[in-house]
Amino acid sequence: MICGDGNAPPDGEISVAFALPAGLTNGGVTTWSLDLSKRLNQRSHRSKLICHSAWPGRATFTSDDRNDLVPCDGSAWGAGIDAIRGFLPTYAAVQPKIFVPNWSWGTYGTVALMSLDAACDFRVVAFAHTDQDHYYQLMVYYEPIISKFVGVSETILERLRGLLPWRAKDICKLMYPVAARTQSRTPDRNGRLTLAYGGRIEQRQKRILDLTALTDLLALKHGHYHFKIAGDGPQLPQLMEHFAKRKYADISIEFFGLVAHERMTHLWESADISMLFSEFEGMSISMLESMGQGCVPIVTDVSGSREKITHGETGFIVPVGDIGSMAQIIAELDADRPRLQRISDACIRSVRDHHRSDDYDRQFIAIMRMCIDGPPARWPAAKPIVPTN
Repeated sequence: MICGDGNAPPDGEISVAFALPAGLTNGGVTTWSLDLSKRLNQRSHRSKLICHSAWPGRATFTSDDRNDLVPCDGSAWGAGIDAIRGFLPTYAAVQPKIFVPNWSWGTYGTVALMSLDAACDFRVVAFAHTDQDHYYQLMVYYEPIISKFVGVSETILERLRGLLPWRAKDICKLMYPVAARTQSRTPDRNGRLTLAYGGRIEQRQKRILDLTALTDLLALKHGHYHFKIAGDGPQLPQLMEHFAKRKYADISIEFFGLVAHERMTHLWESADISMLFSEFEGMSISMLESMGQGCVPIVTDVSGSREKITHGETGFIVPVGDIGSMAQIIAELDADRPRLQRISDACIRSVRDHHRSDDYDRQFIAIMRMCIDGPPARWPAAKPIVPTN
């Protein structure tokens, strides 16, 4: 037997465990998990973060101030059955009532394997954080053990309903909560325009190398621009080398590396515009966080963008790869600072009215309670724990 009830929470409390498949690396899922786990513990719902090893060479957040982290040796990304068996004792020791595996075959596979023990009594809540085939493949394959499916945008919600029509009543949408200012920012109508990016520094999905094309186009404009880049990833050395060699008369750039998620607020409140070049997203947390601090987003037309942004009123949306339009919008906002201020104020109101953490937590806890009212997760014994092809 691998499961027991020695750590069962008191009546009325629901314990939960979030898997971090690549540890405390930067990204929206990590930020969301860290924040939500902390708030749930404050609400007396025991929460743990199962923290796998990070990818080799990736920077990680420090965790000295956290008591909800449970180390699990080995990365869960692409983990096979032997690695999954190795994860099993760590997962079983946590003994939550709810598992949130997040985004890897290794984390879902470990939960599936554990559910084969008849003594185990837990449910699985599956979050689709990104409008990407990988997430949909996970959820379709592991559907037998999933109690509730949660999409973070309308696009994802509809895609899940199309893929799993017989589970429609178990599919819902829950948009991320973020902090928002209580008042307008003090405008700077004469200083240089500051643009910020926060997230993974990688070409896959994030298309971060579009930043070089953007700076080249802005160099042809008449403004003065300063870029703040926060994050870590495989393209960071390439970007830093490019900007060390390329000199611009009216453009400067700072690289901050990995920034702890609780310090990202300062980045957004110190910038005028946030940028998102992505090829696909779910509901970008960096976009929402920047809006909450009055930083006007210019983003690509991906999942979550049109749901959150009204073009020209609470930000701007451009086609993926259309760096020319992005540069033109930036130049126009630089020349019309009162308009930039009006959009900044609208961004703050939009996030403040629709992304409160208290509302989110109540909905999340309600989802957990609905899961507890249903049967525990049980993986079909004849089905492979991970796909064989």
